[in-house]
Amino acid sequence: MRKISRSILALSLILFMVSATAKPKESNRLYEKIVYLELNLKEDSMLFRPLSKAWANKSWQIYADITVNGSDVINYEKYAFFFENRTENVWTLLHPLIIAGTIQSYYPDNPELYRFGHSDDGELSYPILVENETFLNSDKVRESLCHLLGSFDASSTYPLVDEYGENIIVTENGIPSFAYSPAEFIWHTDKDVVKYRLRVSVLMNNKGVEKKRVIKSLSPIINRYDDYGKTIDSEVLWLNFEEIEPFLKKAYYFQEDWKPVTFLDHILNKVKNRKLR
Repeated sequence: MRKISRSILALSLILFMVSATAKPKESNRLYEKIVYLELNLKEDSMLFRPLSKAWANKSWQIYADITVNGSDVINYEKYAFFFENRTENVWTLLHPLIIAGTIQSYYPDNPELYRFGHSDDGELSYPILVENETFLNSDKVRESLCHLLGSFDASSTYPLVDEYGENIIVTENGIPSFAYSPAEFIWHTDKDVVKYRLRVSVLMNNKGVEKKRVIKSLSPIINRYDDYGKTIDSEVLWLNFEEIEPFLKKAYYFQEDWKPVTFLDHILNKVKNRKLR
């Protein structure tokens, strides 16, 4: 009995010592922090330059076969021809994918509030494409994308006249009025994009140690002017980064040593090495 008691006492002592020296088990749970990083023309010029000749050719705009509210917008056959396989910069690469509906695009804010609501901040809450509707087959999608991807210039203030010099009258909802030339549509070209804003999910453990960074979405940024003439950054739309990764992976530029670097690798490396405030 004494031997058994001593054995039990010794075993208890060993278990006590092990439990006292064992480290508490850390939680495997990761916590998310959202940050926003920007790629700009100065530090990441290879994503913005060179400019593409596709934008300089105006024939796909002048001889338009797709219109919005009477304004010539695009001749898609010519557009597809000039933009096919163009990868000079990120915007030239992504633009045809947006137009064709190859990738989904998202409003920068609640479309029902027309830029007066809270910014979506890249949460991808407001998809533009619905089911099988795209820029090419839906008037609603086409009008939405046009207001995001460009702007309509002011319509002419002079009424249109017929061959006899008489004002042309149009009747809408039973109300006659003068006819005016439709507004000119102006696309945001690769020259207009000055930044890319990235929504990044930073994953950390319960001690605040960073474990991983994941890019969730991307938005091209252009300059607009507020009511006081001050330049402000404006998000064009948001794109799901996971969806555009395969296309960024196929486009590349050459470093000074002629080593090719894909657009995707450039962006991932910038995000990985960027110091967070």
